Amino acid sequence: MAARTPRGGAHAAWRRGRLYGGELPDNLRRLGREPRHIEAVAITHLHTGHLGWAWTPAPGTDTPPFAHATHFVAAPEWERRDLAAEGGATAERLAAFASRVHPAADGEEIFPGVRARFAAGHTVGHTTYVISAGDRRLIAFGDALHSPVQVTRPEWSCGIDHDPAESAEHRRRLVEELSRPGTVGYGGHFADVVFGRAERRPDGRFAWVPIA
Repeated sequence: MAARTPRGGAHAAWRRGRLYGGELPDNLRRLGREPRHIEAVAITHLHTGHLGWAWTPAPGTDTPPFAHATHFVAAPEWERRDLAAEGGATAERLAAFASRVHPAADGEEIFPGVRARFAAGHTVGHTTYVISAGDRRLIAFGDALHSPVQVTRPEWSCGIDHDPAESAEHRRRLVEELSRPGTVGYGGHFADVVFGRAERRPDGRFAWVPIA
């Protein structure tokens, strides 16, 4: 993880590398779900790498594939959407789905069994989503964690975190939670180990343990 760079144009010089994606609609179809059947879209934060199909037209059309669905964004994140440009989300891109946004409250059940939970730091309104079923749950933690190494070193913040100290504090609590029975984490940035849980090591720190 890199040290945070100063503000004032620094994000333009920050090299994030290539973004690969675009297969979500096809993957849904492989699971037997057409994009038109999706009722809700849960957005962790307003960085362009997490918004793709919210504003991008479906191939061969001029409309995003989830244009009919409610888009949930944390209320503080949406209120400060002027900051989204730091993560590549231009006003034009946000406008493409603005009419469908529902500003979510902390703890709000946005869909049966799915609750939004604020975890600010990476952005002002970064949100995790907790999906529960009985005594089991999955925490989709977005960019609260960017790398498995942060499970062991939650004090290490990402170089583009809006507030590194706040993100580290949320991360400490999140890692502890990921170690609880019946809890699985999902991290989109965790390469080929996106599902897993935290286990305590003999030295008292935690480690990310992938699950199939």
